[in-house]
Amino acid sequence: MMSEVFAVAFALLAAGAVILTLNVLLLGGHIIFFQSLSLLGYCLFPLDIGALICMLKNNVIVKVVVVCVTLAWSSWAAYPFMSSAVNPRRKALALYPVFLMYVSVGFLIIAID
Repeated sequence: MMSEVFAVAFALLAAGAVILTLNVLLLGGHIIFFQSLSLLGYCLFPLDIGALICMLKNNVIVKVVVVCVTLAWSSWAAYPFMSSAVNPRRKALALYPVFLMYVSVGFLIIAID
């Protein structure tokens, strides 16, 4: 069971980071591919902390609050990096997919016991 959860999470994050980086490049952003992958991974750290906290608590309300706080923290951490890479008129087109990927990770944290 744990290997399946790891495989799904790893595939989701790897594919998501590659797609998000390609999205910024296709929007005309000036970004280095592997730097982007690395920074998107570092911005996931607050969600990792949230996942550890959620492992200790079995209350769904606590999990939702923790995931919301760490989701906001992760999105806020990715904002300066992603917004500076693209034209200001295309900032929302670069940031919205990042937020969606982090939301999907947040749902995985809440759903998996």
